[in-house]
Amino acid sequence: MTALAGLAVALAVLVGTALPPGRRLAATPPSGRLRGRRWPVAALPAVGVAVATAAGGLIDGVRGGVLGWSVGVVASVAAWTVWRSGAAGGRARSRDQVARGCGELAALLRAGHAPLRALHLVAQSTPLFADAVAQHRVGGEVATALRRAAGRPGCEGLAAVAAAWQVTERTGAAITASLDDLAVHLRAEREVGRTVTTELAATRLTGRLLGLLPLVGLALGYAIGGDPIGYLTGSEAGLACLAVGAGLSGAGVVWSEMLADRAGRL
Repeated sequence: MTALAGLAVALAVLVGTALPPGRRLAATPPSGRLRGRRWPVAALPAVGVAVATAAGGLIDGVRGGVLGWSVGVVASVAAWTVWRSGAAGGRARSRDQVARGCGELAALLRAGHAPLRALHLVAQSTPLFADAVAQHRVGGEVATALRRAAGRPGCEGLAAVAAAWQVTERTGAAITASLDDLAVHLRAEREVGRTVTTELAATRLTGRLLGLLPLVGLALGYAIGGDPIGYLTGSEAGLACLAVGAGLSGAGVVWSEMLADRAGRL
């Protein structure tokens, strides 16, 4: 049981290092406060594994603990993978909104709209700019609100919009050219990101399929007339194989996701 708890902690550390990529366009590195919010989420899979292991141990001793560990690893890694996929999709949608909003804002400024009027119009179709509009309505600074919104995943490009807006407010310089350049840059980065995501999709799928191979092995065992589950749950050697196999399978999926993330950041 102690060994399984140690494996759960090791899995938490591995998952914690496989967090979504950091901000690419942020003006400043993430603060310690923001980093501190990530670890509770990263530790949830380990907590689930530990709870499942402890519950199984209380119900059926070592055998129950191993079964709880195995089920917990599979369920936690699967949930973590789904969560990461959803988070990546959310970041991609936010980047699309920022790029589209910058383009629309530049187009409205070229058409002769005042900056604040153009921002209000853009906020109607791009919700990410709505906070800046709301901040202006209560007497706050637009640049401050945009910089705060840039702290959200996928919204890093708003930091450059905030900087350009602040320069315009202080010096009266035109912001249109800066927004045009930023919109082109964000669209180019978005296309590169889509290409990288497409190229890495096969790698991610391969890693996830490899994590399912033990289930295929069980099916093959029954196909040839064996009883693999009975052996894995009915003997000390089988329980050891089950615990180690579940741990290695989960670690393999996490590791493949880490490698794909690292390749995507190159």
